[in-house]
Amino acid sequence: MGVTSEEIADEFDAFGEQIDDDELLKLQGMCKSWSIDANRIVNEWMAFSASRKVNLSVDTLDVFDREWLLKKLQLSQDKTKTPQDKKGKFYTKENISSAFENDVEILGSYATPEEKSQVTQAAKRQLTPEDLNSSKRRQLGLNNKSPMVNGSYSPVAISPAGATPSAKFSSRSNAGDVVSEFGNTSNVKWTGEGHGCKVTHYDPDTELAAKMKYMFHKMSERGGVLNDVVQEMGTVLQNAHGIEDYAHLALPCQEAVTVCGRVCCDSIGKLNKQSVLLEGSRETSAGKCISLDLTDLKQFSLFPGQVIACDGVNITGKKFSVHKIYDSVPMPFPEVTPDLENVGNQLRVMVAAGPYAPSNSLDYSPLSDLIKYVNRDRPDLVVLMGPFVDLKNTLISTGDVEESFDELFTKQMVEIGRATQDLGCKVVVVSSSRDVHHCSNVYPQPPYSISSHLADGSQRPTSELDVLQHLIFVSDPATLRVNGVVLGLTSTDSLMHLSKSELSVGAPGGSDRMSRLAQHILRQRSYYPLYPPSEDVNVDYGMWEAHAQLPVMPHLLLMPSDLKAFIKDVDGCCFVNPGRLTTGLVGGTYVRMVIDVPTLASSSSPSSSSPPSSACRAQIVKV
Repeated sequence: MGVTSEEIADEFDAFGEQIDDDELLKLQGMCKSWSIDANRIVNEWMAFSASRKVNLSVDTLDVFDREWLLKKLQLSQDKTKTPQDKKGKFYTKENISSAFENDVEILGSYATPEEKSQVTQAAKRQLTPEDLNSSKRRQLGLNNKSPMVNGSYSPVAISPAGATPSAKFSSRSNAGDVVSEFGNTSNVKWTGEGHGCKVTHYDPDTELAAKMKYMFHKMSERGGVLNDVVQEMGTVLQNAHGIEDYAHLALPCQEAVTVCGRVCCDSIGKLNKQSVLLEGSRETSAGKCISLDLTDLKQFSLFPGQVIACDGVNITGKKFSVHKIYDSVPMPFPEVTPDLENVGNQLRVMVAAGPYAPSNSLDYSPLSDLIKYVNRDRPDLVVLMGPFVDLKNTLISTGDVEESFDELFTKQMVEIGRATQDLGCKVVVVSSSRDVHHCSNVYPQPPYSISSHLADGSQRPTSELDVLQHLIFVSDPATLRVNGVVLGLTSTDSLMHLSKSELSVGAPGGSDRMSRLAQHILRQRSYYPLYPPSEDVNVDYGMWEAHAQLPVMPHLLLMPSDLKAFIKDVDGCCFVNPGRLTTGLVGGTYVRMVIDVPTLASSSSPSSSSPPSSACRAQIVKV
């Protein structure tokens, strides 16, 4: 016989606690699920409520069941389990999760700790979450209606834990505060007039298709791509500095010579002075590697994957003593040829990067607030960079959501489109490898697409498709032309990955570390120049060569990062890290900016003394 509600109520009476019928029913179900008695469930609740300082309610019981009992009881049950317990075992919705974890343990024994963590998250995402019954949905305030309230955008939570907005975000007091400014913003008019803009790909031939084959390249093909990069950058440095010929970097030579190659590390770990290698190209050095002696250099900044040219001597043929490293050079800016008859002289842009919900819930209040700012400022262009359904979100990583990941993403896109369709603006949506609804976890990341059919196979309503017409889905990375202004976009955190890998001595180029990291990206002419890449990035090098290189120096480069948000003039380019719209449980930042297109056109010419960044005015604002 199972535990009765009267037994649970009696146990609560001993502590002087009052409990209603819904809460009793909830606890009774937990006793049955975990095979424990009334005394144990009440004692566990008292320990949980005392440590978390929460009151008894249906919502807090959900958290108690999911977080507290899962850790306390499942662990003790696993320890006391005997081999005989496994005989005749069948799977139910209560024990399938632990069964998956046992399988993951076996798989994880053959993997590193990082790989084991990834396997665990991947396995949990395969579980189908338990459907919420109608009464439970009413308790949580969930329904099937569109999250449009009084004509404004108001996304709803999609899961029990996300039904209540994050307390830290909702209690913030710094909303709308300006964190940083770029240029003279004293007389800037941030509110637009609905002129709109024309968005095209800079080079349509390099546009990444929504569906592509990836990770099908051979090792020889990857080697060919990496060798081509060394050859091309070597030619650029050779022409820029008047270098006659490159010498073989591994041949002994008593005189100073100039060599070119890719910076590498001689072991697994962060680059240091003693671990720097230089790998030459097949054409000049037969692909040989040699250790670099950097003791004669007072300042330098290197990272794995960087292509450099340097002077030095190689007396023994085993170590190259470097005397000078040639500076890499920036690319020229493209000409600006705007059609100012159909658009305004000023281009207003608003930029934000995901995640768009706190890390412990799927309450999209930060995105809702951002859309309110968009309606207030009426920019010509809104750039929204993923992730939208973030892999690092607690509910997403555990699969504790009611709807499919794809539907969760689609709902957000439909509501964004509905809330901005009358503003006359274009919304550019940049894909991200952290979005779990997208099957291609690869870099470069293909653009998103919205299916014209629902999950059940029926046709998606025309009203939903119509509101998506002004949304433009682009790949990560992408190079766009907007009213003549060239924009570079990537949602991958290249700055953070470079920051963790860079070896810098003497702070070359000044002490501004962020500008130095940004300069590496621009002067290596790649959205992701690091090799080998971070463990978070799966690079397809065939696609990387075709789609992740900078075709020109962009006037504006948007690159969100977990590093501190900033806007800087880097080699004349306006380099923007908008930060994240949410960071953990608290609100983050977004960027609004105004670009004077005629000024940008004049400053982009080679004879101009003003950089293109001088045409930009921008603010980093707290959401």
